[in-house]
Amino acid sequence: MKMQAVARFREGLDTEGREAKFKRNVAGWTLIVLNGLAAFNSTFFFLAVLKVGIVGWLMMNTCAPSIALFVVGFLLGSPVVMVAASVPMIRYGTAGLFAFGWDAYNLIPQIGHILMTLAVIYVMLYIVRNRAWRMLVLGLALGLAVLLPFTVLQTWWFNAHPEMLEMLFSGDWAFPGQ
Repeated sequence: MKMQAVARFREGLDTEGREAKFKRNVAGWTLIVLNGLAAFNSTFFFLAVLKVGIVGWLMMNTCAPSIALFVVGFLLGSPVVMVAASVPMIRYGTAGLFAFGWDAYNLIPQIGHILMTLAVIYVMLYIVRNRAWRMLVLGLALGLAVLLPFTVLQTWWFNAHPEMLEMLFSGDWAFPGQ
C-alpha cells in the first residue's frame, strides 16, 4: 500500500500526457530572472551584511528558498513543483506585502514580495488555463507538507530569538546590543 502511494505520488509529479505540457515563455523567464535577483540580493544582505548564518538566514529570509524552489520547478518544467513553491511564496511574499512597512528600508524587500506574488499569479494562470486541477492539488499538498512543519520550527526559533523578530519587522537592521 505504501509503495503504491509513493508510485502514485511520483506519477503525479510527471506532467507528461495528462494536462498540456508546460512551456516556458518570456513572461516566465522574466519572472525567474527578477525573482532570482531578488533572492540573491536578500541572501547577500542576510549572510554577508547582517552575518546571521545559514539558520538565521533560513528563518528570517524564507523568501529566497521559496523562490529557489519556484526556479527549480520552472527549469524542470514541473507545474506541481511551482505550485508547491507558491504555497510559501504566498505566505512569505504576498503576506509580506501587508506585514512589512513601505518605508525606505523595506522598499527593496517589498519589490521582492511583489515579484513573488507575480510568480504565483503566473503559476495559477497556467493551472486555470490548462485546467490542471490534479497538479494544483498535488502541488498544494506538497507545499503544505513542507510549509507547516517549517512554520513550527520557525516559530520556535523566533521565540528563542525575539530580538531577531523585532529587528526583522522594525526595519532597524542593527543587531540588538551592537
